[in-house]
Amino acid sequence: MDMFSELTDALIITIISFLPFEEAARTSVLSRRWRGLWRSTANIEFDERFFVRDNVPVETQRVQRLEFINFIRCWPHEDTAELVLRRFRLRMSKPREFESDVQMCISFAISRDVGVLELDFSDPTWDENDMENHEPEFHLPMQIGMPPLESLTLFACSFNPALLRNLRSLKHVSFGWITVRMSTLNDLLRNSTCLESLRLKKCWNLEHLSIFERDLTLKTLVIDNCNFHRECFAVEAPNLRSFKYSGSVGNFELLFTRHLEEAELDFGSESELLFTRHLEEAELDFGSESEFDESGGELLQTLLSSLDCARILKVCSYMLQVVPTGEEPLRMQSPLNVRHLILNTALHRDEYWGIAFFLKSCPFLETLTLQMSPPRIFPDYQPPFQFDPSRFWSGNIERLYRCVLRTLKVVE
Repeated sequence: MDMFSELTDALIITIISFLPFEEAARTSVLSRRWRGLWRSTANIEFDERFFVRDNVPVETQRVQRLEFINFIRCWPHEDTAELVLRRFRLRMSKPREFESDVQMCISFAISRDVGVLELDFSDPTWDENDMENHEPEFHLPMQIGMPPLESLTLFACSFNPALLRNLRSLKHVSFGWITVRMSTLNDLLRNSTCLESLRLKKCWNLEHLSIFERDLTLKTLVIDNCNFHRECFAVEAPNLRSFKYSGSVGNFELLFTRHLEEAELDFGSESELLFTRHLEEAELDFGSESEFDESGGELLQTLLSSLDCARILKVCSYMLQVVPTGEEPLRMQSPLNVRHLILNTALHRDEYWGIAFFLKSCPFLETLTLQMSPPRIFPDYQPPFQFDPSRFWSGNIERLYRCVLRTLKVVE
């Protein structure tokens, strides 16, 4: 502690502000001087899960939740009057029971010119794979004047779209467990000219996804289990580096430029995607589909052709089972540029042809990662050729899979 004794309180608070909130709280035991310094941190995270346990009776949870609220109520004090917040996060699952306290927290954060505001009122018991749409737990008041936020996260927290019109400095936006309309997203993209990432999780009432802005600065787009009236997705984003999609299969037209470095594909059914070449990361998960459809093989191979510049590629069990049913059952017609191949697999016999397909299609492969996952095998699966599973991997591996001899360095 001697090295810190020469530092001013202001400098120590700056150091504490770079710590996670829990770690900042632990500094209070270091000495009497440090006991209250952490409460001036510029990074505040009020998370109900620090207090409320999942594996206890409901009555016990109520007591624990009240302890959490009492902790929040004691927070504002005279030492925080001049505090400028870098980040404020409030995460609780029953905000309606403590609406005035929630309002107090939001007002506290806004009055401190917070740069990153995260309000998460989703319930940890909600199943994101469930089709049920939960009513928002809290509505963000329109009369609240927002500071020039850089990042905004609203989960199970509805809002008036007009609230976003003045937030022109936003770089990162995440909406979850609420209704969102395409018109709202278009207004957001049009007004927030600095926006770099947009994440939608379990949102609904979206008519479709249609993003066309020539000067769009968007670099990351995540669509996670959202409900669309029509599974129709059209995105033209010249600066997009990362695209992640999880949900039902649909018609995709994604136009980027040519810089793809990482792609993650997790399919439950076919899709049609058109990529040009600027993307660094793509993650596609159609796991909600549950039927084997060999007609999808050609579409998947077309998709892989459009991702041929990806250096990192992640695919799922569905892809491994379906892709060999396309016109080219053994390998891609043109080789992929993949350096790191990640397979979500159970190493089931029905996945063998797909694994071989990718090893043959990636002649420059340097790292192969096998992420063992529960089997997702389709009872109506038909292999492209008859084979003996016990002898499938026998033979001259180096001759069959060029990457094994020439470039492969790591198997994990």
